[in-house]
Amino acid sequence: MAVENRKLREHFGLTQAMMADWLGVARSTLALAEQGYPSDPSETGVQNARLTLAVRGLVYDGAGGDFAAPTGRPAPAPDRAEPGFRPRQCQHKIQDLEQQLAILHQRAALYVARLAAVPALRAYPGPVVNPEDEHDGLTIFELEAHRQLREKCGATTRLLLEARLAGVQREAGLLAQALAAPTDPAEAP
Repeated sequence: MAVENRKLREHFGLTQAMMADWLGVARSTLALAEQGYPSDPSETGVQNARLTLAVRGLVYDGAGGDFAAPTGRPAPAPDRAEPGFRPRQCQHKIQDLEQQLAILHQRAALYVARLAAVPALRAYPGPVVNPEDEHDGLTIFELEAHRQLREKCGATTRLLLEARLAGVQREAGLLAQALAAPTDPAEAP
């Protein structure tokens, strides 16, 4: 029973709890059986036989025999009730990400302009009202630009946003291909 049950579970993608429930035994009984501990086959006999035969396309007749199973249900076709919904979502997301990216570029340009101006502002040879305040103000001006570029709108932030944009664009392309594919499975390559 150990190998058979484990293979059956794996074939159907069942957990031990699901398989034990189907067999009508405790999950611990099934777990022990799968580990090679002896178990009473009468506990799982009919249900186990039904699953084993179903894998081969057969039906257990209840008297030790079997017969061919009726044709099974086909796998559900892709939901095409509203085929344009997800592609439209993707297009909206693409527009949103492109807008966010444009805003990031604009914000970054402001902080890059600050950094470019700092040397000229510091090099001013003329008199200032309060040199200490001037120094502190320029330091804050510069540090804020560095912080914003590092944390909010710099190259790393823009790269991550560009990666998200590329992912959604790829998804939109794959959806367009899938929706253009034939709906009849017989027409599929």
